[in-house]
Amino acid sequence: MTLVPAAVVIVVVAIAGASAALAAFFWALRTRQFSVRQLNEGATVIFDSAEDIGKPTDQLFRKPLPDKDERTDH
Repeated sequence: MTLVPAAVVIVVVAIAGASAALAAFFWALRTRQFSVRQLNEGATVIFDSAEDIGKPTDQLFRKPLPDKDERTDH
C-alpha cells in the first residue's frame, strides 16, 4: 500500500469515527442524558447516609491523626 491510499483510508476512518461520535453526542442531548438533575444525582450517589456531602471523612489524602495515647501534650 502506497502513501496516498493509506492516507485516504486514515482520513475515511477518522471522518467515520468523528461522525459516530457527533451522532452519539446529539442522541445524548436529544434524550436528555445531560440534564442538570441527572448530573447532580450522579455527583452525590457515592455518599451514603453516614457521610455528609462535601465533607471528607477518609484519610486517603491526609495524614491520619495519632491515637489519643500516642499524642504528647506538653
